[in-house]
Amino acid sequence: MGNTANNFTIIRVSPTLDTGAYADNDVFFNSTAIPSAVIGNGGCSKLIGITILNEDDVAHDIDLVFMQKSTDLANALNVAVGTGSKWTNALAKAAGVCGVVSIDWSTNSVDMVNNLIYHQSFGNHAAAETSGLPMMLQAEDDSTSVFFAGISRGGTPTAAADDYEFIFHLER
Repeated sequence: MGNTANNFTIIRVSPTLDTGAYADNDVFFNSTAIPSAVIGNGGCSKLIGITILNEDDVAHDIDLVFMQKSTDLANALNVAVGTGSKWTNALAKAAGVCGVVSIDWSTNSVDMVNNLIYHQSFGNHAAAETSGLPMMLQAEDDSTSVFFAGISRGGTPTAAADDYEFIFHLER
């Protein structure tokens, strides 16, 4: 039986990663659904925390872009932003960008020997207050899903396709 005493939930999502090497500004993973992120079609929720289980045990700084629509951020060269990218003002508007959270593994991570765990929530660290949390997320009128994609910052080594699990802490 589900919890009916409050409107908080945790949703776990494992995006599919490209197993190639990443350069700065490459798409780390493309648009991935956060299912049931809101209650009711077109609803809104508050993202109050993010935990990331990183099984490859290597810190990869990334920006997470949250959107109302599933949107392909990569061009043929996998470049998300900057010279040669397909990211434009028109694409950002069409995607229904809700916000961005920057993940800096040097601020809030714990080395668990065989993996890394990162957690960020509003107020848990000085860097979190400028991270974009809490953030309001809104689904499209015909959906309860919100989408997110990752952009590599600083380049990263190869990761296995299922090395990351994102754990979203939501108030709906």
